[in-house]
Amino acid sequence: MERYFHNEITEIHVLSHTEGQKSSKCKKNGKVQVFRLFDSLSFLGRNFAFAKIFLKIRNIRPDLVHLQYSTIPNGRYGGLLGESLFILFVLLKLTRIPSYITMHSLWLPEQAEERIYEKTKIKAIAKVARWYLKIFTYFFGMLPQKLFLLVNIRGSKLTEEFCQAYHIPLRRVKEEIHGAWVKKETFVTDLEKKSERMVCLGVINPSKGYEFTIKAMKQVLKRFPNSSLIIAGSPPPTNYDEGKKYIDKLRQTIAEYALMNSVKIEDRYLSDDEFAQYVRTAAIVILSYSRTVGGSGIMHTAMMYNVPVIATGSGLHFEELSDFISIVPPRNPDVLANEINKILSSKEYRITLATNYERYLSDHDWSVVTRDIYQEYVNSLKLKKSNLI
Repeated sequence: MERYFHNEITEIHVLSHTEGQKSSKCKKNGKVQVFRLFDSLSFLGRNFAFAKIFLKIRNIRPDLVHLQYSTIPNGRYGGLLGESLFILFVLLKLTRIPSYITMHSLWLPEQAEERIYEKTKIKAIAKVARWYLKIFTYFFGMLPQKLFLLVNIRGSKLTEEFCQAYHIPLRRVKEEIHGAWVKKETFVTDLEKKSERMVCLGVINPSKGYEFTIKAMKQVLKRFPNSSLIIAGSPPPTNYDEGKKYIDKLRQTIAEYALMNSVKIEDRYLSDDEFAQYVRTAAIVILSYSRTVGGSGIMHTAMMYNVPVIATGSGLHFEELSDFISIVPPRNPDVLANEINKILSSKEYRITLATNYERYLSDHDWSVVTRDIYQEYVNSLKLKKSNLI
C-alpha cells in the first residue's frame, strides 16, 4: 500500500505477533512502522491480544483499522476461532474507528462439518461445529465496516455462496483478489524443460493431499524415469502435532510404493529465497489440495517464473482458475499423473500455460489490488467525516 500510494498515505502502523521472539521493538521502514505486540504462541498472549491491540490503536489514533484474519482453530487470537476479536471490533465501533477484515481462509459450513467429522467420527459434534461456524461468521461479518473475501478471480461464485451460507448482506462484502508481486523476471523464463523435478511447497498438513501426488509419481516414473518429487515445508504452528503425524504418513506411503530414491520430504521452514529457488528450478509446481480454503501464493510465484502449475478443483470454486492453470480432480493420482506427463512431454503446452499466466497476473498485480482496497478506504473516510458533521 505504501509503495503505490506514498503521497496519499501519512503513516501505516502494522500491529503483529512476536512468534515467541523476545524483542518487541518498533521497526520503521519509510512510512511503515511494525509493532510486535503479543505472543501468539502462549495462552495468555493469544487470548488477551485484543486488549494490547486496542490499547495500541487508542495510542496511535488511526483513521481506520484493517485486520488480516484466517479461520484457523486455536489460531493467533485465542479461543477456538478468535472470539476475543468480537470485543476488539465492538470497542472500535464505540470509538468510531472504521474497521475492515480480510478473511484469508474461507470455510463454508458443510466443509467445517466434514472436517470435524473426519477428526471425531461423531455426527453430533460435526453438526454443532457447522452451526457454531455459521453464527460466528455471521457476527464477524456484521461488525466491521466491510468484510473482504480473498478470492482467486473477480466475480467469483464464492462471494455469493459465502453470503448466502452465512446470511451476510452482499453489500457488506467486497472481493479482494489474491495479489501477486510481478517482478522483472516475469515472462522471460526459458520454457525449455531443464529438469523433471516436481515440487510441493509450503505448510504441510492433511489438507494438502500430498499422498495423492506421491502415488501419481509411481506412474510418472514409468515414462520419465529421471523425474523426482520434493515435498518441502513444515507443519503449521497452530496444529503442529497433526502436521508431524501427516509427515510420518507420507513417509510410509513413499516406502510402500518403493519411491525412496525419487521422492524426498524436507521437513523444515523455507526462507523466501529458498522458496523462490525451489520454484524457479522446478519442472512443475503441484497444488494437490484435498481441501482448499483460500488463494495460493505458491501458484503466483510459479506463474511469475513461467513454471507450470497443476492444481486440484478441491473446493471454494478453485476450478474457476481452469482458464489459467491445469486443473485436475482431487484425490485422483491417475489423472494427476497424466497431466504431469503431458506437461513434461510438450513444450507447446508449456508455452500455452505461460501465455495464460501473463493474462492472469496482469489483473492480479499488487498495484491493481491495492488500488481497489485504497479506494474503499477513501470512501470510508468520506463517510466517517459526513457522519461527524
